[in-house]
Parts: sequence; structure tokens; C-alpha cells
Amino acid sequence: LMIKLKSLLVERIDYQDTADQLVKDYGLRSKVKFGSVRGGNKGHYDWKKDIINLKSSYPSVKEFIITVLHEIDHAKDRKKMGAKRYEKEYTQSGQDAEDKGRDFHDDNSFEEKAEKWARKEYSRKWSQKFK
Repeated sequence: LMIKLKSLLVERIDYQDTADQLVKDYGLRSKVKFGSVRGGNKGHYDWKKDIINLKSSYPSVKEFIITVLHEIDHAKDRKKMGAKRYEKEYTQSGQDAEDKGRDFHDDNSFEEKAEKWARKEYSRKWSQKFK
């Protein structure tokens, strides 16, 4: 029974600490909050308050890390451009998508760039650390 029980024990990660450390690793000061994302989105970046909002749970550690990296890319853009310019360019990109009959958020070039960067960054830098 003891041997069987030992094989069931799995290491758990602290999602809050992991997200905070990732944010810090990219030289950002964004706050991380859990539980404030609803619907189909896995995460949301509040550019006004510089807060990365995340769902309470994820299907895998990989999806969690990719989501955090995705939101980090938005925060990096905001830091580089400044909040007002970021808002203006993000909104313009969403409007351009809508003008073509597409979705403001899902087809926004900022979202596409962030997702591509997050997946590439995960493979390049983080996949071996979070197996």
C-alpha cells in the first residue's frame, strides 16, 4: 500500500509564485491576479492597471505557462510603447480586423503576435523546466 501511495504523489506548483517569477524574469512589474477571467479567454491583460488576470485553473502546466507568456508579451508592448500609444495601436488593430469582417479580439494582430511569441518562447526557454 505504501509503495502504491508513493507513486500517486505528484509535485504541485504554486501558480501565483510561478507567474510572479515569470513576470519578474522579463523585467516587468505587472501584478498577477487569479479568478477574474470569465468565458473562453485563458487570460487578460489590463493595460490601464498593468495587471495580468488569469483563470483559476488550466488543463496543463504548459497551457498555464503559455497563457502567462502571452500576457507578458502584451505587458512588454505596453512598457515599450507607453499605455496611451499601446491602447491606440491595439484598438486600431482590432478595428482593422472588424473592418475586414473579423473578430476585434481574436483576429487582432497584437493577439496573434502575443500567441506566436508565447508558444515560441515556451519551446525555446521554458518547456524543459516545466515538464
